[in-house]
Amino acid sequence: MNRAWMRKKLQSFHELCKTYDREHQFPSFPEPGRPVPDYYAEISANIPTVREIVKRLDPKLVDDITEPIVRQASTQHPEELLTVRARRAAMRALGILDDRDEWEANLAPDAPSLIADDFHPYVWNAASAIWDTGHYRVAVQQAAGSLSAHIAHKAESSLSERKLVQEVFKPDPPSANQMRLHFPGDRTTDTWRSRQQGLHLIAQGAFAGIRNVATHVDEDWTEQVALENLAVLSVVARWTDETKVVHATR
Repeated sequence: MNRAWMRKKLQSFHELCKTYDREHQFPSFPEPGRPVPDYYAEISANIPTVREIVKRLDPKLVDDITEPIVRQASTQHPEELLTVRARRAAMRALGILDDRDEWEANLAPDAPSLIADDFHPYVWNAASAIWDTGHYRVAVQQAAGSLSAHIAHKAESSLSERKLVQEVFKPDPPSANQMRLHFPGDRTTDTWRSRQQGLHLIAQGAFAGIRNVATHVDEDWTEQVALENLAVLSVVARWTDETKVVHATR
């Protein structure tokens, strides 16, 4: 998440709400010829983005991010300030955001972490297009489709997904009118056979157990689950890049 951007949006929204309330309590008169700022419209325009930000920090606060209440605020009843619920929710979200920076710095375990934009480009570029929407399962599905297209293009094959990798990664030599994607090296060694069999099997597993599941289930995945699945797809993509096209011998 881009926390700096999230913080800027929340702070801007909070200040806009404060200005809206102040103008309704103590109206000011603009200079002749200067347009009257439409703070209500600005708040309404910002609400969809602010709600998405707040949803990722504390979903319970989302319902408080609403348009201003259309009634005159009262100094006797400050709880009736027109944007008080939205302002409080924005402030709480900012507090959570600040705390997360401290949690990450002080509570994170001393362990390596996955850097998503270091995944294979054919995997991450496809997933990143919708990653920030929070639809992680769909992002993985998109990445699997991109990987399938990448393999099919290299193998010059009209097949796709599981049928594609079952065919092109087979360790045995291709028959007439077939081609394979094989690792370079001595095909008579145990090491070569292990690597090629590994690619053949993990690629089938990726499309059977990741792509097909991502396509046919309804519930979404957590970010961690999605990242782990993308890591598998990235391994298949990188191994594919190491292979060479092998045609049938005459």
